[in-house]
Amino acid sequence: MTNTDQLIADIAYCIDECDMNDEQIGLFLRSSEELGVSCQYLAEEFAFAPETPEEFERLHLDPEYLKIDWRLG
Repeated sequence: MTNTDQLIADIAYCIDECDMNDEQIGLFLRSSEELGVSCQYLAEEFAFAPETPEEFERLHLDPEYLKIDWRLG
């Protein structure tokens, strides 16, 4: 897939699947480009929208959720 084809697919995904506006699409395109992945991959693997306030708090505000110990030793 050429870069142009990927860009078209990414924009279509952002509009059709995620209902993003122009500003959101721009942010998402820049993020996916920086990571070197497609917008669809970025959305499916890393972005999520909790359905309840409790789930939002657990996933975003709980310091123990997905705590990663970065020490090598």
